[in-house]
Amino acid sequence: MSLSDSFIQSILEKVNSPDVIGVGIVGSYARGQESKYSDVDVDIYVNKMPENEYEQFTAHYWNGKLVSFSHTVLEEERAALTDPKRAIWAVPGLRGMKILLDKDGSLEAPQQAAYAFEWSPLQSAADKFAGEEVVFCAEEIHKILNGLARGHESTVLYSVWGLVKNLLEAVAVQRGIMIVSENRYFDLIQDSVGRESKWVSAFRKAWGLDPNASQYQSRGAAALTLYRLSAAMFDEYIPDKHRDVVNNTLRLIKEAGNA
Repeated sequence: MSLSDSFIQSILEKVNSPDVIGVGIVGSYARGQESKYSDVDVDIYVNKMPENEYEQFTAHYWNGKLVSFSHTVLEEERAALTDPKRAIWAVPGLRGMKILLDKDGSLEAPQQAAYAFEWSPLQSAADKFAGEEVVFCAEEIHKILNGLARGHESTVLYSVWGLVKNLLEAVAVQRGIMIVSENRYFDLIQDSVGRESKWVSAFRKAWGLDPNASQYQSRGAAALTLYRLSAAMFDEYIPDKHRDVVNNTLRLIKEAGNA
């Protein structure tokens, strides 16, 4: 962590108050991977969030560096280790956090819990989350099909954005991919599924990363393929009570010529 003692002390002087339990630095500075453009991510642990929501997350230039201050309720951080959607972020964050202030030792307990964390108890909930995301994304597919039929670019692109974002999260959660850095989020998911897989190919086209699929029509078509492949990937986790939603959505994709 390449920050001077005086800089760290200035941060503590700025954020410390009776409501603060502890303070830690996370992100690139905690990992020793900072660059000249990196911000300093400061987590402020409290028992109660500030009433003003704009104070819950703030950013300031501090001695020539962009410093991001994020308030977190300590009990919610502990709870994040039992929620697969949050654990993929919380576990690596806690493991890599450099504790600057720990008034009563409260921060050490969740950090040690993160070091001892095992994914297997959360797998069932992670599977359930992935299956439900496939159901949830059926709405985006209907919007994409509608936008393509009407030739409406904005409808297609906005819905592709929502679909891809949610399906990426479904993969990350179901596979228990630990997100050590948000900068590697897309890399980690593509590596896990397989760079040469049809799923990754469809993702890249839908997300606009393939120069041969730069138009909204081709991106929309790729998103339909991505949904179909994701439904197959998570088929066993789709809730029976909602399977008709997925099946009918897949039927519409096929009828539209995107089987």
